[in-house]
Amino acid sequence: MKKFDIAIIGGGPGGYSLAVILANNGKNVALFESNALGGTCVNRGCIPTKTILKSAKIRQLMSNSDKYGFESSHTFNLEKVFENARNNSKKLQQAIKGALEGAGVSVFNQEAKLLSKNVIKAENNEIYADKIVLATGSRPRKIQIEGIEKANVYTSDDLILDYHDFDELTIIGGGVIALEFASFYANFDKKITIIESNNQLFGNFDESIRDAVNSIIQRDKINIITNAKVLKYETDGLLIQQGETISKHKTQNILLAVGRIVNNDSFSELNLEKYDNGVLKVNEFFQTSEENIYAIGDLNAIMMLSTSAYKQGDVVAKHILHQKSDEKFVKSNIPFAIYTNPDISFVGKSEKELESAKIEFESAQVFAKNLPRAHANLDFEIGFVKINYEKNTYKILSATIFLEDSATLINQIALAISKDMTIFDLQNSAFTHPTLAESVYYISRNIAFSKKS
Repeated sequence: MKKFDIAIIGGGPGGYSLAVILANNGKNVALFESNALGGTCVNRGCIPTKTILKSAKIRQLMSNSDKYGFESSHTFNLEKVFENARNNSKKLQQAIKGALEGAGVSVFNQEAKLLSKNVIKAENNEIYADKIVLATGSRPRKIQIEGIEKANVYTSDDLILDYHDFDELTIIGGGVIALEFASFYANFDKKITIIESNNQLFGNFDESIRDAVNSIIQRDKINIITNAKVLKYETDGLLIQQGETISKHKTQNILLAVGRIVNNDSFSELNLEKYDNGVLKVNEFFQTSEENIYAIGDLNAIMMLSTSAYKQGDVVAKHILHQKSDEKFVKSNIPFAIYTNPDISFVGKSEKELESAKIEFESAQVFAKNLPRAHANLDFEIGFVKINYEKNTYKILSATIFLEDSATLINQIALAISKDMTIFDLQNSAFTHPTLAESVYYISRNIAFSKKS
């Protein structure tokens, strides 16, 4: 039986990056991945979706090319758009493979299953590891709807892996995945409908995020059906109940975007402690109830983002390597983005969380129409930056940015929050002009010079 210091099951962002770190620090590491290296992010999520969304942004620019002084018509090839996405995934798979090989990680392209807290079986191989990291990720959740087999039914995996030709698409579910796909297809002249069971999209998010989402929906002419229960599919459409009213929504193409479920088959033989929903319990170091077994990324469902998986891997690496560190994984320090056009980005505690914690806070906001760079870009009709800060200390608590490349801009606020910075710290910094990033400076300067002494 081969022996390793650490075995990692799952080759997504959390798994492969942790494997490289540990191997580069002298550990004998095995990594198991039954599918393509890179996990959901590289192959069916972050990278391919951002590739196609880049094309959607260009398409939107082309649709308004006369505004920028161009007078010509343009055609598009959606098959090429999806081919680019697949090619990018393949390139990154090879890059990850090279990084793992360069670090000396033993990679097993096999499905792995835990037989005990130290023994893994993969095909005909059994290996022993002192410590095991579970990084098996998640998959799209599917729901049963009577008669739905009569329609063309997709998950996000299906749509990103290949080009599908349709003129209309109905999306069941109103979260991030739903909005990104809706905005993408709407920009390529497809008729899009989102069906949401709640009374509004993103109901658990701050009002500022909902405002941004609504701006995208209105601009892209996405049809929204709320307070809706899908009853069944009949011949050419979905039967939908809203209150006492039942109606038919005609559609042939359906995307199920109703959340994700964790992949827990690899450790089903072990009696690891779980919550009622089946998600593994972990401590601050991401150890499970078996202290030599860790669980990171989507698997622990703390925050289903690659950003989260990377940072959780950092915490695990320092714990395994016995590095002295005060690094903790703080959910509210992790920024996230909805990759529409423009991006909708957020970091920090939500306003509901702040109110529940009885933290007194104030808010400040600047709109795109007040930013010189937005005018230079001829792109100021929608967009804003909003910052929440503690009333007495002026400590930065959270921010929403709805601007071009806000997924990049939000990182400066994430850093400020993680370092307990104040509005005055931001005002003391200089920002290049004219940029969208200086929106943060405008807000902080206005507050700093209006403060009552």
